[in-house]
Amino acid sequence: MPLIVHAWPAWVLGGALSLVWAAIGLGAQALFPRRWRERATATDHRVALASLAVIVTVNVLLLAVSALSVRDAFSAAEQAVEREATAMAQLARSLAVYGTPESRLARERLRGYGRSVIGKEWIAMQRDQASLPTLDAFDDLYRTLGDLHPAAASEAALLAQIWTQANELLSQRRARLMAARDQAPATLWAVLLASSLLTLAPVAALPVSAGSRGAIAVLALVPGLVLPVVVAMDRPFLSAGRVSATPIENALAHMQRWDARWSADAPSSSSSSSSPSRPGAAPLR
Repeated sequence: MPLIVHAWPAWVLGGALSLVWAAIGLGAQALFPRRWRERATATDHRVALASLAVIVTVNVLLLAVSALSVRDAFSAAEQAVEREATAMAQLARSLAVYGTPESRLARERLRGYGRSVIGKEWIAMQRDQASLPTLDAFDDLYRTLGDLHPAAASEAALLAQIWTQANELLSQRRARLMAARDQAPATLWAVLLASSLLTLAPVAALPVSAGSRGAIAVLALVPGLVLPVVVAMDRPFLSAGRVSATPIENALAHMQRWDARWSADAPSSSSSSSSPSRPGAAPLR
């Protein structure tokens, strides 16, 4: 499916599909040889209606399976983003607790990676690509983590946890990029379009009447209602209802809030530790 189609609003795409299908159905009915329609018997009409029922049933099943399939892919993309944001938040807290200049630098590079994901890679994923600057930011984070050298057993335990969280962040990043490239194959789209067009064939053979034209209009509504949903979920990072970067934005906001609280608590803790003894208090002997 062309990328430009995924950027259309669902109501525009649905309306366009319904109009095209109705035009095709009415055109086929007008072009159907009149002498064949006049020679058709009641049995022929019953066969056409039975064929229509079978084709419509198969078409509805195909549309339902396709919708469920792309819905699962869309949910997987949402979960990958949420898990990546969770891994980012966990790693940021661990680096803040580690509390060395190297860990603070790693935390800033983690923040830069998150901003690059939102500002650069989200746009690149709409073209089924990854962002090289974002990949560089992630590599810089890993190199900075390599500069962490524990000086105590507690730091060694925390460093092991930091590496586990960094590897989890890498896994979820890969899952997000794979979800961005996952899409319905061209064969599926061809089958869906062909089956939807076939539903109009039996109606074209029926006598021209208000009832047959109404049937064509109803059949044209089916692809107009279902196919936009399939199209929207086929590209989870491109369509109008695309996966949001809000979880990663929230993770960055929590990092900012942590830094603000730490900066506010630091002066009070330092002043309390250096405050003089209370007046009138006698020194211990």
